[in-house]
Amino acid sequence: MGVEIYPLHWLQAEAVTLGFGPAAVLVAHWAGAGAVLLLLAAFALWPRRGVAVRRAIVHAMIAGVVAYLLALTLASSFPIARPPVASGGLVRALVPMPSSSAFPSGLGAFLFGIALGLRGAGRNAVSIGFVYALVAVLGQLTAGLYFPSDEFGALILGVTAAVAVHLAEGLFEGPVESLMHLRGWKASRPPRRGVR
Repeated sequence: MGVEIYPLHWLQAEAVTLGFGPAAVLVAHWAGAGAVLLLLAAFALWPRRGVAVRRAIVHAMIAGVVAYLLALTLASSFPIARPPVASGGLVRALVPMPSSSAFPSGLGAFLFGIALGLRGAGRNAVSIGFVYALVAVLGQLTAGLYFPSDEFGALILGVTAAVAVHLAEGLFEGPVESLMHLRGWKASRPPRRGVR
């Protein structure tokens, strides 16, 4: 942690000097809710033919939730002080500090899980998801909530959760199919083929 304190202090000082402090606080508070709202809106508004994209959104949400639950489990097992406490005040708290462990970042794990979980929607969706997650991570680092190693742990958890959800796809395919049939988002029967 000691090695990370000075780069984190520099990042926070530069961001605050350049006027990005309020943006970091906003991102730290609302990035998770923003991601959920964006995914729900995309799921609801995507054209009916976009079944693959809707399926990818459901898988991404499952991967994000699994990653978040893994992060909560690890945080309860490894109590790590947050940067303002561990740095002796060198890194300031721009937001109220939670009492939970700093390792790993639950929001980071959630967002990285979503990003890779979107692979069924194409490379562009994954890229956008990772950029969104990186912006959120930078906001949290700037706000003094986490060390870079906490966010790296979140990245590993997010990727692990997304891969696990992909490998265990058959376990939850029934509920996903039921969700896809709601409101006509997917035809209840496959279309008939023409007679030759």
